[in-house]
Amino acid sequence: MNPSFDVWLEQITDMVAAAGLNHVDVLIDQANCDLAILPGLALMEPAMPWFSLFSGLPEEALLEQAPLLIRISLDEWRHKSWLGELVEHLAPQSRLLVLLSPLPFESLAKTFQGLSQLEWGGLSGLLRFYDPRVLPHLLDRVLDPEQKEQFLGVALFWSWLDRDRLPVWRSGTYRSSSAAPEPPAAITLTDEQYFRLGSLSDAQQLLGLASERMPDSTEEQRFEACYHLALKAEQEGFFGDLEIYVIQDSKLLF
Repeated sequence: MNPSFDVWLEQITDMVAAAGLNHVDVLIDQANCDLAILPGLALMEPAMPWFSLFSGLPEEALLEQAPLLIRISLDEWRHKSWLGELVEHLAPQSRLLVLLSPLPFESLAKTFQGLSQLEWGGLSGLLRFYDPRVLPHLLDRVLDPEQKEQFLGVALFWSWLDRDRLPVWRSGTYRSSSAAPEPPAAITLTDEQYFRLGSLSDAQQLLGLASERMPDSTEEQRFEACYHLALKAEQEGFFGDLEIYVIQDSKLLF
């Protein structure tokens, strides 16, 4: 196992104990995943609470592709061992988010289902906040303060492995004295927010070019440079192949 994975698992165990919890919640992106999650859940003893964010939605039948919320007890050695397997297989594919939350599982599940629904300009879609490459940018660059609080207010901490496979911990704002959150119907984005969100996938397209031009930089640094250029292209009204946009302008340097 990658040493950083072991470090992350140790951190999770320590943080759970420090928080006075005995469980950790994980969000798994199953879309086109080569690791079968559902059979492991079905065979696990004792059973783990889990919830498909597609439950009750038109996509409900796509269970094997659905984002899953699972509560893992660190007091159960089988659960803890399975968490290690998830980290080893899913973290390198950016399919695993971890959070520490004292909220009842059912409340957390309904909240995340609402937060996974996106509305913009009369259209609806899926907000893939459960992708660890997306969540930090949502929190820092896309969501307004009230929307951001809907994510932070349900957790003591969020955690993920970044693009360099290093553990990241983000403090939540959960307070035991706060009322249980009302599950949101959806996250409604303005035009500006929507384009900032779309620039994440645009930036992803430039990573190959960034690797050539920034060989000594980290993956996180390369993505930041790509995201900056994607925003610049959008602000200038450019539509088309972003690599062409970068290459044709010699002033655009990573």
